[in-house]
Amino acid sequence: MATKTDFTTDEWEMLRDAPNLVVLAVAFAGASGFFGSIAEAMAPSGVIMEAAQGGNQLLREICKKEEMTSSVDSIKSMAKAGGDFAVLQSDLRREAIAKSRGAVDLLRQKGSPDDVVAYRGFLLTLGDKVANAAKEGAFLGFGGERVSEPERTLLAELADAVGAFQA
Repeated sequence: MATKTDFTTDEWEMLRDAPNLVVLAVAFAGASGFFGSIAEAMAPSGVIMEAAQGGNQLLREICKKEEMTSSVDSIKSMAKAGGDFAVLQSDLRREAIAKSRGAVDLLRQKGSPDDVVAYRGFLLTLGDKVANAAKEGAFLGFGGERVSEPERTLLAELADAVGAFQA
C-alpha cells in the first residue's frame, strides 16, 4: 500500500484534493436550495470518517484532519479566483474530473491495486452521497427528484474518468 511519502508534493496534493473537489462539484451541480445545500455539505462526513478509520493506509492519511484542512484551503484559493456561479460550477466540475482521473492514473503507477480500488470507490461514494443527500427542485420537501440530471451526468463522467468500469 502506498503512503504519503511515496508521492511528490504535487502528486500528494492531487490525491488529497480530488475527494473535496468531487464533493463540491456534485454539490454545485444541483439546485438543492439552502437546506439541501446544508444536507449535501454534511453528507460526506460519514464516508470520510469511515475512510479515516478504515483498512487502507492511503485513505487514512488523506482523511487526516490536517490534510483535509489543507485541501479545503487549496480549493478556497481556486474559488476566490473570481467569476460568477456558472464559472465556478464549471471550474469545479473540470477540476474534479481532471484531478480524479490523474489521481487514479497515478495510483495505477505508484500504488497497489488495492489502493486504486479503495481510492476509486472513495471518490464515487463521496459523489453518490452528496448527490443523494437532498432533493433537487423540491419545495418544502414536496416534489423534486433525488438526483438531478446534472448530478447524474457528473457522476457518470466521474465514473468514466476513474475507470469504474475497468477490472
